[in-house]
Amino acid sequence: MSNELRDKYVRALQTAEGSDPLSRLARAGLQASAMKFSGLGLQEAAAGPGLNFRLADSSVSGLISAHEVGDFLQRVQRAVARLAKARRARLADVAKLLPLDLELARLDVAASAPGSVIVDLQPHAHSVDRDKGELQPPGGVSWAEIGAVELVRALPEGPEDEASMDSLFSASPVVRRAVADLIFKLPNPNLDISLAVQRGTGERIVSSISAGQAQSLRERLDIVREEREIIRLQGRLDGLRTRRQIFYFETQAGAEIHGFVDESLVNTVKAHLDQEVDVALESFVLRSAAGKRSQRRYRLIEVAGQLSQFPPGSELDEEE
Repeated sequence: MSNELRDKYVRALQTAEGSDPLSRLARAGLQASAMKFSGLGLQEAAAGPGLNFRLADSSVSGLISAHEVGDFLQRVQRAVARLAKARRARLADVAKLLPLDLELARLDVAASAPGSVIVDLQPHAHSVDRDKGELQPPGGVSWAEIGAVELVRALPEGPEDEASMDSLFSASPVVRRAVADLIFKLPNPNLDISLAVQRGTGERIVSSISAGQAQSLRERLDIVREEREIIRLQGRLDGLRTRRQIFYFETQAGAEIHGFVDESLVNTVKAHLDQEVDVALESFVLRSAAGKRSQRRYRLIEVAGQLSQFPPGSELDEEE
């Protein structure tokens, strides 16, 4: 790609930096072009935050119905708002969403194409007063972006990504509930689903779920959690798979434990890799509706005094 073309593209992005609807629409259109013509190397320049989802019907050839696209957009909105509320209010699970929760993590449709929608993740100009006990998002980052990143990170990257499928079942209940928002009772169960988040930092995270994977997830998410306990250990943080959100920990006795680590603890884990640390783990087994029990699983909830923003324990079974 010539430097002249790239410079023109960057200038076009700069003219669309405003927060008004027309600027958001122009920016989203430029981001869509960057994704569509990936061979031109424009994606790095199109670093504004946005979420794109694409649907395809594996059973027929043709366009996706407006009803299916609209239904899925509402599912994405609920999943993102659910995860954003859990981070904001430090909840292990969120069973009920209020209109204000949806507004604080609102997704604005910025552009669309057959079977594909791009939503804007820029912070909204207005603010809403919240309880002092709730977290505030980092400067320049919206709750919508935080929720979207948490959602896409939890999903498999592609048909062969069995590790992410397995890791999901060690996640916080709210993460699994958000995935259920996307895939349970779809009006068309034959949809292949692709999602991509472009962060304000320039990082791009992608996921792809085939219709077969979605069916497998539906069957495996039909579980209950039991025998929960918190265990505290000393040992060495042996590794981290950021995309699949898996931590590896070697105890002082030499045993290795691995499990799920949510986005709010990833940077802390990175900072303490290959170091001796104190950790707290949520330990549990899973049981299917048919009574089948899983092996014991673990979720990291505290590292070197830093707590996860998805806490364990008593919140799990409380009504909101």
